[in-house]
Amino acid sequence: MNTSQQLVVNKLPTRTWNHLNVNEATIPWNAAETADLGTDAYEITAENQAQPLHIDLTGAEGYSRKHIAVDVAAGVQATVYMVLDTQGSFAVETAFKLHDAASLRLVQVLGGAHGGTLLYAKTDADCAPGAGVDMTQILMGQGDLYSDNDTELVGDGSRYSAQIGYLGRGSQTIDVNVVVNHYGKNTACEIDTSGALKDAAQKVFRGTIDFKTGSANSVGNEKETVLMLGDDVVNKTVPLILCAEENVVGNHGATIGELDDETLFYFESRGISRAQAENILARASIERFARTVDDEALRAQILQTLEEELNDDV
Repeated sequence: MNTSQQLVVNKLPTRTWNHLNVNEATIPWNAAETADLGTDAYEITAENQAQPLHIDLTGAEGYSRKHIAVDVAAGVQATVYMVLDTQGSFAVETAFKLHDAASLRLVQVLGGAHGGTLLYAKTDADCAPGAGVDMTQILMGQGDLYSDNDTELVGDGSRYSAQIGYLGRGSQTIDVNVVVNHYGKNTACEIDTSGALKDAAQKVFRGTIDFKTGSANSVGNEKETVLMLGDDVVNKTVPLILCAEENVVGNHGATIGELDDETLFYFESRGISRAQAENILARASIERFARTVDDEALRAQILQTLEEELNDDV
């Protein structure tokens, strides 16, 4: 991190859409007052792969940062659950290294305990031949949330999938960046993002699929579904496909909508108010990802937090 009073994060690999001001995000940060919480390193091997790795971190008041390094041995099937929260401004930088034919099931839950907090989660993954990452990421809470994900599909046949759900409310800012670099042949990625924005929440989603020279026969797909439930919400969806290889397939799409009169009439005819209808649809937008979490306690925690946050708005 630099020593300035601001930190530039969530950068697009190449500058574009300058008029939308989405090439990067800038967050307030005081490096001189940042408490360094050190680095935790984990090795997941054939001997300990049966036990999921749980990482629960809460940033203190003020500025703090934490580094995590996870090494997944060849042929190992690893599961990692990360729950990140903060009372102040907290940066968590996690690096995953996957060796040949390793697989990682990663679940991240990002939240801020109250308004005025800031959480920045940087997640890097390096995939060897045949390795793969399956990530589910849930962004809730009341503070500003910044998620920065960079995956290197270096080895032939490596793969990455991301399911990202978010709920923005109040004056919250949610800023998500996903970059997948295809280097190896026959690599694949799937990015599926879905969320709801209420009140005056602001959200940016950047999704970049970059086919490098030599990544022949690779495939990348990305899509986002956004439900806008407030007159003052701001949504920016930035899909980007870069290509330096001819024999590849890349697709992107976005669906952005509001609660239309026909849907509202359907709910009201069944005694469901507009506020209740909005919460039902907002819940559905990320609940489908939450229910894929295998850990029962964490899944229940996510659903309970979602319910509490939505009930606060009724």
